[in-house]
Amino acid sequence: MIGYVTLGSNDIPRAAAFYDELLKLLGAKNEGAPGPRGTGGFYAGCFRDRDGHKLNCCCWKTG
Repeated sequence: MIGYVTLGSNDIPRAAAFYDELLKLLGAKNEGAPGPRGTGGFYAGCFRDRDGHKLNCCCWKTG
């Protein structure tokens, strides 16, 4: 069983367009636009799946 999948990109606008289309195809709903959260380089966005589960995609920028 896969616990998680990680995809990376240096092209934020292209990545955002990819994820917007992916979430639309999956029937997910935006629950918090991607952006910085707090301090320390934490960046996240949230969505709700078809079953109502709230999920989060995030990363930490270091250096």
